[in-house]
Amino acid sequence: MRLVFLHGINQQGKSAEIIRREWRGFLGNPGDLASIEIVAPFYGDVLAGATEPATPEQAVAMGIPGDDEEREFVTSALHQAALERGLTRELIEREQAITPGPLEDRRFLAILRLLEKLSPFKGGLFLLLVRQAYAYLRRDHVTSRVDGIVRPCLTDGCVVIGHSLGSVIGFKLLRELKVKVPLFTTLGSPLPLEAVKSALRRPRAVPAGVTRWYNGLDVDDLVTLGKPLTQETFAGGIFNNSSIENGEDAHAIEGYLGDADVRREIFSAVRT
Repeated sequence: MRLVFLHGINQQGKSAEIIRREWRGFLGNPGDLASIEIVAPFYGDVLAGATEPATPEQAVAMGIPGDDEEREFVTSALHQAALERGLTRELIEREQAITPGPLEDRRFLAILRLLEKLSPFKGGLFLLLVRQAYAYLRRDHVTSRVDGIVRPCLTDGCVVIGHSLGSVIGFKLLRELKVKVPLFTTLGSPLPLEAVKSALRRPRAVPAGVTRWYNGLDVDDLVTLGKPLTQETFAGGIFNNSSIENGEDAHAIEGYLGDADVRREIFSAVRT
């Protein structure tokens, strides 16, 4: 049995071994994993290298770099998140009118500032997520490098856990490879984002080789938009656990892997 960990954003400077050790520790019950092969393909440096400026603060100060397609992708995702969090179009337009900066960047900057007012952590985290999602989904050289790292780890019979952007990478590759996977677990997934769905294209369905898709979310996790993965938001046939409570850091992997129901799901699959 192989357990595959697919990490999310902001992991630059780490390594496959660090991710493997951290996630295994978050799962607890080390004896239950003693005979399990655990792999954690590491692509954090690839994603970080493809997204400059490196921090949300630099992005606010400088405006979003890149071409019109990137700006549209990021602004669309920020706009959807803002509306889901109760910000109105009228409020966004008023903020845009008083936001300094290049004309083409003002909407992006206005929405980001409003999200930062709701929660500095959430706004910055979400910006980083959508910029790295764009790099993976729309820049062929980044897609190729990340897929080349992850693809060899996805073999018949493996159990896959994808957190954050890792859930997008896992879905895309499992859909392509059609390997037999007893359990695909997604945690803190941005798959409900319209920009992400559009970039992934169709079909949006449980991959052919996946026996069970289990999705866990904290409804306060901005990355998920607080939405389970259903026919309306992404695809049918996915089991959702929307009762996870991660505390102040709603997107943290340690909270997700520490949830009792998530652990039961994973350990049941690896013991089969």
